[in-house]
Amino acid sequence: MRQNILSGADISGLRIYDAHAHIGDGDYSSAIFLYSLPLNRVFEHMRAIGIGKMAVSGFSAIAFDAKTGNERVMRLCETHPDMLDAYLFFDAHKPESSLRTIEQYCRDARFIGVKIHPRDNRASLAGGAYDALYDFAVQKDIPVLCHTWQSEPENDPALFWNVLRRYPKLKLLLGHMGGTYEGCLTSLALARAYENVYCDINGSIYSKIWLEELVKRAPIEKFIFSTDQVFNDPRIILGRVLLSGLTDTQKQKLLCENFEALMGRKLL
Repeated sequence: MRQNILSGADISGLRIYDAHAHIGDGDYSSAIFLYSLPLNRVFEHMRAIGIGKMAVSGFSAIAFDAKTGNERVMRLCETHPDMLDAYLFFDAHKPESSLRTIEQYCRDARFIGVKIHPRDNRASLAGGAYDALYDFAVQKDIPVLCHTWQSEPENDPALFWNVLRRYPKLKLLLGHMGGTYEGCLTSLALARAYENVYCDINGSIYSKIWLEELVKRAPIEKFIFSTDQVFNDPRIILGRVLLSGLTDTQKQKLLCENFEALMGRKLL
């Protein structure tokens, strides 16, 4: 695969699913984003580089109003079913309202899971504010994507040791793999220790650990492809995978099959 890419050969048969992305299309300032395109251009860019679909949380849901933002994300997914699936944001300060919305949509084909962002929500991931969600997610077998960053007190992945002792069956995707080098090592340890814990590989940009090294520290099945677009240019992390020394089988697992296994269904 690496040589085919370097030589410009067609790799259109490769299945690529972006499991951690964001959408806004006009309700955010471009100053917030490192990489900002209108929604139609985002789709054009995805098609150009081979990303078949992405799972998104709404920026407005995280930053402004969870209920309104979540409903908007679901409408966008309905309008663009071939390109978008949805994470619904759980507001730790409005747990009842958030859970009602999640329960309303949790059997919808567009629904992928729940997104939490403890730093932006000003609530520690282990402080009890998320217990209602963890209970619900385990009961309904729903994945939770959590923004993690070791240097941020609310988001340190090490806090999940205590959470997972209480909720060992929680399906958890560690966004950014803890961000820092230390956070990445903690995330890998959590993934090795718990069957349903997975690592979101866009974090390898920040921890600066090569993919070839990561897969020596945890099984390949524990890694999920994601780009964090539209904060990041998706070409960066996609190139990191395609041009790596991983085998073609490992690359396809990472780019789509591992997330499909987590979800228990075909996504592309």
